[in-house]
Amino acid sequence: MSRFTRLAAATAIILSPTLAHAQYEDQGVRAFLAADQNGDELLTAGEFRVFIRQMADAGAPMSRRIRNLGAYGIAFNRADADGNGFVSPAELRAAENANS
Repeated sequence: MSRFTRLAAATAIILSPTLAHAQYEDQGVRAFLAADQNGDELLTAGEFRVFIRQMADAGAPMSRRIRNLGAYGIAFNRADADGNGFVSPAELRAAENANS
């Protein structure tokens, strides 16, 4: 299974499945893949910033709030639930659900 296929199949991991966020699911996969510079399917703090900026540009409300407040570090630390310095798709999903 290709990297894109795995991420596309797990689109719900990146963004909550509510109708309000459904329009951003495909964009979320594309933004995640574009931000994940080394292809390890984890986002570093810098890659997370790229992801948030791309999602904010697409109009995703939470990402727009993070960008507008310059709260990238706070958002990254909240999303990085296990504190390993990386954010996985599952952690993005959990963070989104916690803020829905």
